[in-house]
Amino acid sequence: MQAADAPFAEADYVIVGGGSAGAVLANRLTEDPGVSVALVEAGGEARSFLVQLPVGFLNMLQRPQYDWSYQQDPDPTLDGRSWVWSGGRMLGGGSSINGQVYIRGVRHDFDEWAELGATGWGFNDVFPYFLRSEQWEGQPSQAHGDNGPLTVAPIRDPHPLAFTFLEGCSQIGLPTLDDYNDGSDYGAFLTQTNQRDGWRCSTEKAYLRPVRKRPNLQVITNAEVETIELADGRARGVVFRRDGRREVVAARREVLVCAGAMGSPALLMRSGIGPADVLRERGVAVVHDLPGVGANLQEHSASATSRRVNVQTLNDQTSPLDMARHFAKFFWNRTGPIGAPAVQAMAFAKTDPALAWPDVQLHFMPLVYATTAADASMPTRMGMPICSAVTVSVSLCKPKGRGRVVLDADLRPRIIHQALGHPEDVRTLIDGLRLVDRLFNTEALGKVVTGRFEPAVLPETDEEWMAYMRTNLNLTWHAAGTCRMGSDADAVVDPMLRVRGVAGLRVVDASVMPTTTSANTNAATIMIGEKAAEMIRLG
Repeated sequence: MQAADAPFAEADYVIVGGGSAGAVLANRLTEDPGVSVALVEAGGEARSFLVQLPVGFLNMLQRPQYDWSYQQDPDPTLDGRSWVWSGGRMLGGGSSINGQVYIRGVRHDFDEWAELGATGWGFNDVFPYFLRSEQWEGQPSQAHGDNGPLTVAPIRDPHPLAFTFLEGCSQIGLPTLDDYNDGSDYGAFLTQTNQRDGWRCSTEKAYLRPVRKRPNLQVITNAEVETIELADGRARGVVFRRDGRREVVAARREVLVCAGAMGSPALLMRSGIGPADVLRERGVAVVHDLPGVGANLQEHSASATSRRVNVQTLNDQTSPLDMARHFAKFFWNRTGPIGAPAVQAMAFAKTDPALAWPDVQLHFMPLVYATTAADASMPTRMGMPICSAVTVSVSLCKPKGRGRVVLDADLRPRIIHQALGHPEDVRTLIDGLRLVDRLFNTEALGKVVTGRFEPAVLPETDEEWMAYMRTNLNLTWHAAGTCRMGSDADAVVDPMLRVRGVAGLRVVDASVMPTTTSANTNAATIMIGEKAAEMIRLG
């Protein structure tokens, strides 16, 4: 076996992308000393202070050192607005740049996968892999693992208003959940986090860092994979560019694509695997016509409303003196705003009690980020209005609308998506915003709310809410579904995550989700990595 500091000309497995799933695969596959793995990551290391510091993600978004910043076509349902879709561009991927909320989704999410043809991916099938990944720092619980690499912990120091949010939720009929990660699908709760002793715990820290010295693992950073080498219907390796040089690493067994919901379909298409019309449009030779590649894009569109309150929130505490105090507190005992996730409490809720499953997720933040036009003159600090205010955002659990990823003229991902393109999504979001208004009018929140912040004037009709969303709707950066898993001929990968029609090639990341989870996707992506590693080992 070659030493880890010598480049592998070939390896048993070549992993493309060292993110939330790729790092898991690299760790688990190299537990067998007789198996060699080359992990090729387009970004760099993930050990900078910004990555480790919980609040540091605010300074990493849309910075090319950390974030892919994928571009979207203008969205006609949002008056031509377009977003930048973030994706972690470093080891650890999304787990190195996200808000550190650990939430698996609900039991129904995974049972639905099985019903849609992803045999072996029901809740009871995947639950052991969630446990396998976890090192739980809370009270002992059968819902959590205690011997895995990934540290999961209760929120350390929630803002007092997070408890007021829970009380308000109770007053509109939402029970308070002690632990929402046991498959529960209805109720309000304080968030759990991917943190270790108050610092971010990414998959780079949990899975990769402890095993970098294994002689059967080669980690190649700052190396963007251009194409997959294909011959005689089989993936034979990858071509990547590093320091201006074109290099190749061959795969004796398999190529494992873990480049995310935008990167994975784009790589398949650059390699000639995908919809023939899209490939021909970009001058790519069609190796295997697979129409589903890039289709089925899903995202948890979200719209937020904010209220002024009579309690100090994080917006009031951003002066130099405040920041010095926050950092001192964090370094003393890892508590305070520097170590807290922005979203400190959540709820799964139903906009109609007759629904079988929650259709919206509520996100509580003891802060506001943006000002309305009426408040444009309000003083700001660190990009935040200086005032006492809180935000509750409502996002779709199960969006009905679908977008797609195609290739731009440079053969990079181009996103086509309509956030309000499906009437059921529009209906759900409007009803969810009205539910949040009811929440703010509960007795619990009524004691602290002093007035509106955004929107300044309450919309009343559906048309007024639509106008508000066209300027207010946002992404949650939970893209999924673009290399759909299933048992039908139109699926991109089968339930073993093997690309249909190409031997020696699998996709392992959020792109394989048939439908998105009802909540943040990172925990489920890590689980996919764990389950895939076992399937690969067992053949």
